[in-house]
Amino acid sequence: MDLLEAMHRRHAVRAYTDEPIDAPTCDDLRALIGRLETEGGIEMRLVTDEPDAFGNALLHYGMFRNVRNYVAIATDQTKDWERRCGYWGAHVLLRAVQLGLDTCWVGLSFSKHQAARHAAFDADDKVRFAIAVGHGVTHGKSSRSKTYGQVASVEGGIAVPTWFERGVEAALLAPSALNQQRFMFRLEADGRTVAADPGIGPYTRTDLGIAQYFFEIGAAGAPFVWR
Repeated sequence: MDLLEAMHRRHAVRAYTDEPIDAPTCDDLRALIGRLETEGGIEMRLVTDEPDAFGNALLHYGMFRNVRNYVAIATDQTKDWERRCGYWGAHVLLRAVQLGLDTCWVGLSFSKHQAARHAAFDADDKVRFAIAVGHGVTHGKSSRSKTYGQVASVEGGIAVPTWFERGVEAALLAPSALNQQRFMFRLEADGRTVAADPGIGPYTRTDLGIAQYFFEIGAAGAPFVWR
């Protein structure tokens, strides 16, 4: 499964079976996490067979069942930490899908205290998010989405390149807190600079980071730059 296929297959899954994640899959995810942590300046841990972080879903937004495996994501409060959590966490999210797992990006509906305890992060790092991973009871379903025209614009009347359209369409497949999709992508008049605006609201900067990674996959190596 390539990354484009993984983006289309990915749906938010909140209920999981008891089937464990096999050792080669865990090793693959941990190897990727090890590479990304240095590059992204965030901390991530794959935690397996641990029910405490999602053990009392009734106290949180959303309903989760039998989440025993997750990737905890932590940072300090250095510049751009919100977007970086989304951007680098999205790499792990899609790799998990490629490996045949179901996933859900989670901001509120888990115990950050329990996740921090089991992940054993450094004292300066605070748990911000989790990615639930495992074998879903179902593979989830598509949710409503904004349209291309609602999240994209082009300056100066230039012809819209195919890579920009494909990038925006890919970004619309990304998970977004409360499904708000408040990000905006604007192709500037030079035809290669993409301005990315998170919009206003909770978790919008993190949503933008996830959407930017999805955009890059959809754009398929096009020579553009972010602004």
